[in-house]
Amino acid sequence: LPWGFATRRGTMNLRSKVVLLAVFLVARGVWAWAFGAFRQMGCTFCPYGAYPLYPLDDSAFGGTSTCDVVAGDSLLGVNINVRSGVAYPAVGVGFNLNSVNSRPVGHFDFSRFDSMEVVFATKYMRSVTVRILTDDPVYTKEGFRETLRPVVMSVPASRSFTSERFAINKFRTAVWWISAMGMEEDDGRTYLHRALSLEVVNGDGVMRGIPDEIEVKSVRAWGIDRNFERAMFIVLALMVAVFVVLELKFFGVIGRPAKNGRKDV
Repeated sequence: LPWGFATRRGTMNLRSKVVLLAVFLVARGVWAWAFGAFRQMGCTFCPYGAYPLYPLDDSAFGGTSTCDVVAGDSLLGVNINVRSGVAYPAVGVGFNLNSVNSRPVGHFDFSRFDSMEVVFATKYMRSVTVRILTDDPVYTKEGFRETLRPVVMSVPASRSFTSERFAINKFRTAVWWISAMGMEEDDGRTYLHRALSLEVVNGDGVMRGIPDEIEVKSVRAWGIDRNFERAMFIVLALMVAVFVVLELKFFGVIGRPAKNGRKDV
């Protein structure tokens, strides 16, 4: 080839390489942005959640404790008075996970999430209990709410609003329920993928007969969208594969004739 033609061809190859690399880097940047922006998923129960609220007292167990829930625009006020008469009272507010915007749905899957965050304050209580009621396929009997498996987490509380974040896998079955079901020990199961309710109730050290209050600003669950994550890694692998193939095709060895090869006529 003439020297000038070879020079122009080399320049074109270099420009093509630069363009291909630039396109790949831009695509990689868009991928990184989408991965960071949409990888994390969350579910808000309070405020502005889609799950209906309900007040919770211990009347179903023969108790006389009372609860009054006042739902504001950005604050959930729960006025409770835990009275004697029930060994393990749970008085507070719950979120019905079987209903979304007044439409019935199936079980709520908490196993998809990694952590939960609660922002709240109390009047006297030093702790509150966050509990999830799950549908145990062995022990839960339809129509008997007390047979739902309560998996609980005790959270420290104070008069000022605090944000407490904890891992979903730290929830453990309440000891009293294990005994009530006739189990010798905790079987380690939680059935978080079969949740029916989420509740914020009084802590273990609540004073009996003295009105108390739980103010809830926020209840949220956070996690990583594993399906989205897998799909994005597949997209990244395809991007790299296409870049390598194009690099070899136009500037490498794919399609290049052998050095001493013969051309069929």
